[in-house]
Amino acid sequence: MHSWNWDDLRFVAVLAETGTVAEAARRLNVNRTTVQRRISAFETQLSYPLFSRDGWGLKPLPEANPILEAARQIGDALVRIERKTTDVSRDIGGVLCLTTPDDIFLSGISEIIAEFQQHYPSLQVQLSVTTQLLDLDRRESEVAIRPSDAPPEHLVGRRICDLTLAPYAADAYLLATRTRMPCEHAWLSLQSLHGQTPAEVWLASNVPAERICFRADSFVATAEAARRGQGVAILPCCYGDRIEGLERVEGLIEDRLATGLWVLTHPDFRQSPRVRAAMDFFSETLPAYRERFEA
Repeated sequence: MHSWNWDDLRFVAVLAETGTVAEAARRLNVNRTTVQRRISAFETQLSYPLFSRDGWGLKPLPEANPILEAARQIGDALVRIERKTTDVSRDIGGVLCLTTPDDIFLSGISEIIAEFQQHYPSLQVQLSVTTQLLDLDRRESEVAIRPSDAPPEHLVGRRICDLTLAPYAADAYLLATRTRMPCEHAWLSLQSLHGQTPAEVWLASNVPAERICFRADSFVATAEAARRGQGVAILPCCYGDRIEGLERVEGLIEDRLATGLWVLTHPDFRQSPRVRAAMDFFSETLPAYRERFEA
């Protein structure tokens, strides 16, 4: 017996509605390759195609009708559930202190926070955009969305997905530096405040210290330096792919660089209705953006 999930049906439904892979990718906030891969995998699981493929776009085949009908029914059910929970959501008020790094905020978390506030209109979000890891312990923030391989053991929360990283550089820099040897590039490094990131570990093992020409405590700063042609920066792909003027440098790093993306809070905050609402919302919503963070 097949076991489908809403995310599978969502890709099929959006592609059927838009008729093109490019528009479906834009609507779903993923790249075109992801749409093609997800649809192909779903069709393989079904053992028959759902779309006709020609130069004029994609059209649903008759075999797709039951799938599309199921997607519409699930979508309608979700709308009804949202309406029923609206009144409950409005009862949660006050100020929620939230923290996340600047690169993660600019990679799509801002959209999710806006969606959260639509669900809880009486709740004010007080956002701290910082790389500091001690905000929860100091009670300066109540909920953190942050990358980490091993968050402090006393914090509670959920690991959402991988957060992949890759090297990025400006076109002008790559034209002037035609080499695939890491030791021959100028590197722009993150200087983390607590422990080493996967990027720092890789640089320490593969690049002479004298080839690191710039360090900063923020991926946003290293990305700006890369955009100006100062060298190569290792960035979260969900952030680097969004920056105009930067290109992902394929083949320069053979290893897969990744860390975890977590939603965390301090145990002392778990009984707060606003913190429970935030933890539940972000833990349930962020997995739908997995393709963006793991791209």
